[in-house]
Amino acid sequence: MTVWVPTAAEFAALAGAGAVSSGSASDIDTLAQMALRRLGVAIVPLADRQTLTVGLPITLIADNALIELGVIASDETPSTADHAYAVIKANAVHASIVSQALAWWDDSGIPDAIGEEYTKMTAAIMASSFGKTADPQVYTMLEGRIRRFALVMSAQDQALDAVMGVHHDLTARGLARWTVFDIPPEVGDCYVLLAANTLAPLFDKKPDPNDDRQANRALAQYIALPTSGERVQGEYF
Repeated sequence: MTVWVPTAAEFAALAGAGAVSSGSASDIDTLAQMALRRLGVAIVPLADRQTLTVGLPITLIADNALIELGVIASDETPSTADHAYAVIKANAVHASIVSQALAWWDDSGIPDAIGEEYTKMTAAIMASSFGKTADPQVYTMLEGRIRRFALVMSAQDQALDAVMGVHHDLTARGLARWTVFDIPPEVGDCYVLLAANTLAPLFDKKPDPNDDRQANRALAQYIALPTSGERVQGEYF
């Protein structure tokens, strides 16, 4: 039986091509955003989220934690000893966040968007010292909110790393005949599927093995195509 093997130019037009698409060369920034959208992660430019640009010093977090516990009123100044103790506890909270590789901020500029979480966590760990009680589960919940904040805010960088990881893997295996600057549109969606599966655990999602199989199958089909632009006749017996 004689069949025509399609060229790369014809590949995108094939019916049932699955994950592939057509168009100009795929941009890695766009592929990264598509991978995040596939996981349901919304990307909002940092410049558009003004509250995130406000930095709170750790000393303010400490005083707010004392107010949270009712040690002082909102219009009062804490004693030197109470303030110093609260700063120590607030720094402990910050050190815990840093140890999990979540924070890109320092103790002089904690994002306003998570200031309340820092305050409540600080209040929780020093509550017993002021005759108060705190629910450990609340601390864990607040820590989780900071983790999600950090992940969303760094999502684009994480996604770019994932897309680059897909490309480096193909290059290392001698499969990519293109550079990261001219990824063929026919394999752009393959990059998206593979990158999304890499990112999935970071966002508490499960990787989809079917996506991996679909992407790798489409990549193999595309890579096997002739690159000259001319049709090649294949003979099957």
